[in-house]
Amino acid sequence: MKELLIENMELIFTLITMLVTYVFGKIAKKSKVVEDRKIPLQNITVAICMGFVYYLATGDISIVVASGSPIMTLLYDAVHNLKKEE
Repeated sequence: MKELLIENMELIFTLITMLVTYVFGKIAKKSKVVEDRKIPLQNITVAICMGFVYYLATGDISIVVASGSPIMTLLYDAVHNLKKEE
């Protein structure tokens, strides 16, 4: 199973990005909950999903931990954008 994940990591990451973008797009069309200013939430979701899949495939947590800084930057942007709405 791990070999299959590792061999197809690029395809899996592409599919995760497409799926999360599609779901957020559908939610945005049906409600005002997800707007342009809330796109960092989508990016955070993609990053967390990719980190989880990478960890499952390799068992290496170092890349997941190293990606924490960009995730925190996205989280700051998301909170900042949500506060601008108020």
